[in-house]
Amino acid sequence: MNDCLQALQEAGGESHLPSKPKRVLVAGFDAFDNLDANPSQTIVETLESPLKLPGRKGEVLLDTLVLPTCCHKAWSKLKRKLDANKNTYDAVILTGVAAKRKKISLERFALNIRDYRIKDNSGHKFVDEPIEKGAPDALKTTLSVAAMSKTLTRKGILCEVSNHAGTFICNEVYFKCLRYQEKQPKRASVLFVHLPLARTYAKRYKEQNAKRATTRASGISLMRAAVEQIIEQTIV
Repeated sequence: MNDCLQALQEAGGESHLPSKPKRVLVAGFDAFDNLDANPSQTIVETLESPLKLPGRKGEVLLDTLVLPTCCHKAWSKLKRKLDANKNTYDAVILTGVAAKRKKISLERFALNIRDYRIKDNSGHKFVDEPIEKGAPDALKTTLSVAAMSKTLTRKGILCEVSNHAGTFICNEVYFKCLRYQEKQPKRASVLFVHLPLARTYAKRYKEQNAKRATTRASGISLMRAAVEQIIEQTIV
């Protein structure tokens, strides 16, 4: 043991030890309303762990989760995962679909309101009700989404900042996750990412990147690569 310690000291000490792996939880949602599939579910189910990021030293270990689009079941499932892995995640990235969006949206705020346009998958529908009585009207991610959006845009990702995640289940789970992390001794970064439909993203990407060979890639593969870049940005 002493020989090992001496060798480390001679080699420059602890700086030469492998860096501790980063742990990230990535969640998506199942299909709802009239959608045949939810791209967030497809992407989450096809992410690989450890995540290989070019030029990055150290492993990034991913846990993934598909949440039911139900106000009670979604948070219950996510909370069980967080409770079982208390204070081990460096970041929690929640993803969902926003069918009318044309770019990937980084959500700055979660609102303390339930105001559903449609019923969730279990038939619940709330109108103008708080998610948590007495809680703030809005919670903000600790991440700099503006800086992140600029970095991602430079890398060719169609990306924008959005100021709230709607008033449906996506927003509700985002709000509850931010609220949960406020009470933890080791607070993980939390971000909600809204994805457009895969065909919409592929079409827009091809229009703006016509000279790139990767324009033949599918919308899902393009957005999965974007989510991987977002993961990297949350743990820098």
